[in-house]
Amino acid sequence: MAGDPKADLRRQMRDLASRRAEAEGLSLRLRTHLLRWEVWKTARTVCAFWPLADEPGVLAPWPADHELALPRVQGGGMAMFFARSREELVPGAFGVMEPRDSAIAADGSPFDLILVPGMAFDRSGGRLGRGKGYYDRYLAAASGFKAGVCFDDQVVGEIPREAHDVPMDALVTPSGIILCAQKNIG
Repeated sequence: MAGDPKADLRRQMRDLASRRAEAEGLSLRLRTHLLRWEVWKTARTVCAFWPLADEPGVLAPWPADHELALPRVQGGGMAMFFARSREELVPGAFGVMEPRDSAIAADGSPFDLILVPGMAFDRSGGRLGRGKGYYDRYLAAASGFKAGVCFDDQVVGEIPREAHDVPMDALVTPSGIILCAQKNIG
């Protein structure tokens, strides 16, 4: 019996992340491309994320010229809340920094740019999350240009996709910006 392709790819990506060297330098290169990107430059409202240990960081230094919202896990879902600085974040679910309870909700706010973490991406906009569906459920109702944020070794040939998976419009990597050639799935 064949294994679950998404679970197999998650295992492969975890192993790759455990051996990745120079993550801080790669994050710096990625941020350089992000800051030079016209989509970032013209965006005013940005949905971002605080990185897990194996994800690239995009919020150092804190981008003061953008209105930022970050996720907070609540029950079985995820909601976005505005934060003006690193000091407005506290450890939350899974040890991830998230906006304080007093933060203003960004419910229904359209974003100019939504930065999305993932375990792997493909060039057609496919994204492999961590398997809990938080971002899939959030992105299904979110409006804005969706950009996956990842290291170069997280860009793979093809991500197994299902009808509920929301494709990315672009990928931001240490090597540059990749515009996704989205393909339709049934």
